[in-house]
Amino acid sequence: MSIKVRISPILRRRDTIPDPLEMAGHSTAECLHNLEVQFPSVRRWLRDEEGGMRSQILLFVNGKRVYSDGLANPLDDGDVITITPAIFGG
Repeated sequence: MSIKVRISPILRRRDTIPDPLEMAGHSTAECLHNLEVQFPSVRRWLRDEEGGMRSQILLFVNGKRVYSDGLANPLDDGDVITITPAIFGG
């Protein structure tokens, strides 16, 4: 199954990660794992010290926000995962 992964330029600026990427996977969790295997440097900004998703990273599937409890939900061929940092300010 082919899933398109889009990563914010802010996150991939120090890495040589193309955008968009085509990843294989049946869930968001599986695609993220495959992304980390192919590009090990991704782990430092994607995961916290315990291996969980960093709270400042937002995930979307086809434009809809995905939370930690939805990472195992199945994906369909051609779905798009977008990874972007949360923007804080005031």
